[in-house]
Amino acid sequence: MNSIGMIVPTVDNSFFAALVSSVERTMYNAGYEVVVCGSDNDAGKEKAAFRHLVQLDVKGILCVSGLREFQEDLVDEKFPLVWVDRVPVSQRSIPWVANDDSAAMEEATQHLIDKGCRSILLMPGFLAQGQESPRVTGYKTALQKNGLSYDSRFVLNRKGEESSEAESEELVRGLLRQGIKIDGIITASDRAAFGAMAGLRSVGLYVPEDVRLISFDNSPYSTMATPSVTALDRNPVELAEKACRILLECIRSEDVERENVVPVSLVKRDSTR
Repeated sequence: MNSIGMIVPTVDNSFFAALVSSVERTMYNAGYEVVVCGSDNDAGKEKAAFRHLVQLDVKGILCVSGLREFQEDLVDEKFPLVWVDRVPVSQRSIPWVANDDSAAMEEATQHLIDKGCRSILLMPGFLAQGQESPRVTGYKTALQKNGLSYDSRFVLNRKGEESSEAESEELVRGLLRQGIKIDGIITASDRAAFGAMAGLRSVGLYVPEDVRLISFDNSPYSTMATPSVTALDRNPVELAEKACRILLECIRSEDVERENVVPVSLVKRDSTR
């Protein structure tokens, strides 16, 4: 059986795990095995994964990248490659499948503003080379449309050295210890949301009574939490299936659509009631 490679930051995350599972199922049905490499949110490891997969003679690669800019000599110019979720800068015309994170974040921020929030903390997530997330762009847009000022103190990025829960908890606790008041939080994942809630509880604040909360991912855990978490569903199955279809078209040297957007839906629950 032929094989393709897949590079992800980690499988210790419900969104990336769902992507991998859907890719494996879809590619198996197409006659391919999937070799999965974790980059651990490390740019050097991601580049090493590219080289390793090429040496294994995989027929193509799906990559959830943390790179700011793609190093063109990592794979041959005609090698089948599809970006998933994140799109590094590249001189090549490499196809990608992703959500419109900017539009999704604008919708989430607007939802909190509509609920009366005015001091909204954004925790956009960790990217290996520190590029500004499009989620920050959407956040800024929503603030501007509502006449609210952007304050960089309200955008906190994880270092990626510990778990999402631990780092998010400490970031929230550290901000509140400075005497900065917040009434809304948007996190990059459900796990980060749980850490944020722990940080709030440590200073006697609760969701949604004191602070309303939205997360990305919409994993099963978001419905089991107390309170249940309002979340942005990124449709990982559709992302995976569309990425696989495009990679297979690339392997067959067919023409493909370069830009492929999968919609995000806001699922409203108790954390923003």
